[in-house]
This record gives sequence, structure tokens and C-alpha cells, in this order.
Amino acid sequence: MRVLLVYANQARDLLPPPPVGLAYVAQAARRAGHEVAVVDLLAARSPEVALAAALRRVAPEVVGVSVRSLDNVVAQRPASHIASVAANLAVIRRETAAPIVLGGPAISILGAEALRALDADFAIVGEGEEVFPALLAELASGQRFERVDGLCYRLGGQVVARAPARLATFSASSLEDWIDWRFYERHGSTWPVQTKRGCSLGCVYCGYPRIEGECHRLREVGDVVDEIQRVARTISPRTFEIVDATFNVPMAHAVALCEEIIRRDLRVRLTATTINPVAASRELFTAMKRAGFISMMVTPEAASDRTLAGLGKGYGRDEVVRTALLVRESGIPSAWFFLLGGPGETRETAEETVSFIEEFLSFPGTLVIVTTGVRVLPGTALAERAVAEGVVPRGTTLVEPVFYLSREVSERWLLERVNRAIRNHPNVVHTAEEGGGPTGGLFERSLSALGVAPPYWRFLPRLLALPPLRAVRGRTVEF
Repeated sequence: MRVLLVYANQARDLLPPPPVGLAYVAQAARRAGHEVAVVDLLAARSPEVALAAALRRVAPEVVGVSVRSLDNVVAQRPASHIASVAANLAVIRRETAAPIVLGGPAISILGAEALRALDADFAIVGEGEEVFPALLAELASGQRFERVDGLCYRLGGQVVARAPARLATFSASSLEDWIDWRFYERHGSTWPVQTKRGCSLGCVYCGYPRIEGECHRLREVGDVVDEIQRVARTISPRTFEIVDATFNVPMAHAVALCEEIIRRDLRVRLTATTINPVAASRELFTAMKRAGFISMMVTPEAASDRTLAGLGKGYGRDEVVRTALLVRESGIPSAWFFLLGGPGETRETAEETVSFIEEFLSFPGTLVIVTTGVRVLPGTALAERAVAEGVVPRGTTLVEPVFYLSREVSERWLLERVNRAIRNHPNVVHTAEEGGGPTGGLFERSLSALGVAPPYWRFLPRLLALPPLRAVRGRTVEF
């Protein structure tokens, strides 16, 4: 069949994220014998024009639409992405009668609700490498959709949802076959690599278990390094990014990956999306530095035992402090993420977290990113709690952004406390700062034009410490 896959993401969040999940599905459909084309709306100057042109050029028999995120998850300036997806679907309906299949992380989180909220024929929940080719086979012949795990479809005016089946193994994405890397490189993107799927941790707010499952499925480290080595030779991206839900859980797998990169002497730059304090060690950070990691993101979310327990993090303040000391010792630039206002948050617990930031995270090369209010996602323990507490009315679809904020502390007080931290510690930023960040993206675009290796947030602490910018932020930071 002729298939057109659409990367519908149009939110760059300073740097545009490449469509690694869509690439996996495109490769699987091509291996199954289908004629596959991809249109990347993130790289298009006029997305709707580019989409219409691709539909006319390909004349697809099936259209797949990958939806990366529901919104920007910022309570103080929420921005839903659903309207832009709906606009894309309207273009598809206008140009072709081909069935529309929704997929991507946001669709896995929504599940069957995606078909109630959006004008599409099918939705895929979980990984799509097996589901999408199986659906294509049924569309071509059988029409027996009940045989396809992970598929949501309409039947007799109702939406039927089949539970996802998780892949036992997976390999390289072959992203290079499906995108124009020159666009992403111009905008300072990193090359995404998955070393595992699934997450066994129990964070109450997280949608990853709905996307990838609750059990870790690890790639053999040699296969991962083969991918990095091949892409380094053929594409030469400035930086590779490990985009696992949690890079260092299990820690032995992360260390083994670093050791294989060291053994092959690849001399590549790497960064990691998520370091979890539950599995931080001197051995890990030493191996990462030797392997070529130039930065990492650390996600403790809080530094109060009570708040960490409320978030279901599985570790306490002592582990967060220990991680901070080890990261400082390693010398690897780090970005730290904190959530204020979660279950059980009070002035006292929030003060513990912000005071920790001020005391332990003021060393060079450290960026601290604070969010106030926790996005409530469908199917999470936080969603159940929000309903039980009356924060969210029962039956709310959660398609549009809804945020949890502990009733034991006011949002105003939290924001004022963060503002105080920003004035005294310029390496602290809040996700709601006007313009989408402290520099409005100008700094990042400038570094990209100069050919500097990303990620660019690692240079922000030095920039934010400059007296002119520090003075301006100290007077005008508003949420």
C-alpha cells in the first residue's frame, strides 16, 4: 500500500526534536513491503501547505499522523497542541478519502479518547512497529481489526480499544532514511538514540508506562554502539542524545554502554535526557565522562522527603543530595528539573526544595529548571488522586491541559519563592518565564549558526550570570 506518515509536531521548545518514533514505524512498514513516504511538518515553513502538497504527490491509501505531545505542560501559560493536530486532520480529510491512523506518545497517553477528540479512523497505543503493519494488512484484506493488539477503532458507534503488546526487542531507528538532518542541525538538534524502552519506576504523574510499558526492555549495548558508530560515520551529528525514559536505570546497562563506546574509541559527543538519583554513582559519571558525555539532565523533581514520597519517586532527599555532590565532582554540565506543587507539597516542603537548589546547585555548569503545577495525564495515579480530591471533575478527558497544585500551598507563594531564587541565583529558570525562556531562544539560535555542538542549555548558566541580563531578570521575571 502507499502510505504517507506525517510528523505533526510543530512545537520546537527552543530546539526541534527529530521524529525518532515515526522513523521506527516507517522502517517497519517499509520492511513489510509497503511504499512509505514521510512529511515532516516541523521542518516546513507552511505546515498545512506542505501537508496538502505531500498528499497530492503521494496519493496515499493510508495516512499515519504522529502526535508527539498534548501541550507545553506549563500551568502559567498553557498551550494545547490539539488544535494544530485537528487542523492537520482537516487538511487530510479535504485532500483524500484514505483512512487516518493516529500514533505517537500523545496518542498512547490518550488511548481511546484520541478517537473521541480527533477526526481519525484508528489510533495506535504503544509501540507501532508491529501494530501499524498489522493494521495495513487488515485494511488490505481482512478488516478484522480485533486481531490487532494496541489498536483503537470504531465499531457500531463505539470506540474499541485493544491493549498494547510490547516488543521484546528493537534495534536502530534508521532515522537518517526519513528526515532532512540539515534542517535539524541548523537548529541545534541532537541525534536521538534509544538504548531501552519501558520504565519500572512508579512516579505518580508520568505517562511513560502508557507509552512504553512498565518493564525495561534493554538493547544489547553492542547494537546501540553499532548505531552510533554508523551514524557518526555517515551523518556526523554534532551530539548524540540518549532519549530513554531513564538512562541510568538499570545502572549496569548504562555503564556497559559507556564502556563499549570507550573500548571502540568512538570520540563522539553524547548527552543524556534523564539521570535518576535512584541509580547515581561515581562509577557511572566517571564512565560517562570518559565515553564523551558533555552534558546530562538530572530529574529529582524535589528535595523533600514528603514531596518525593507524594510524587512516588522511590528515593529520598539523601539520594538527591548525594547525586548533586557526585555530579559536581564529575564536572559534567547538568540541567536539573524540579516540580513544585505536587501531592503533599507545603510551604515547608517547597522551601526544602528551593533551599536545596540554592545550597547545592550553584556550582559552575549547572542549570536549574523549575515548573510549578503538575500536568495531570490520563491513566496516572495522579489523575485518580485529582479526581478523588475534587481537583478534576470525574469524567474529564484530560485532552486539554489540567494541572494539579497542592491545596496546602498557594501558587502565588511558590512563584514568589522561585523569583527570589532567580534573583540570587541566575542559573535558576522557571518554565513560565516570558518568551519561552530567559533569552527567548536568541542565544540558542546564535550558537547553532556558529556551529557549536548542542545541547545549548549547557552554556546558559554563564550567560545568565552576566550582569546586564541578571539585572533585567531580577527586575522583570513574571509568571
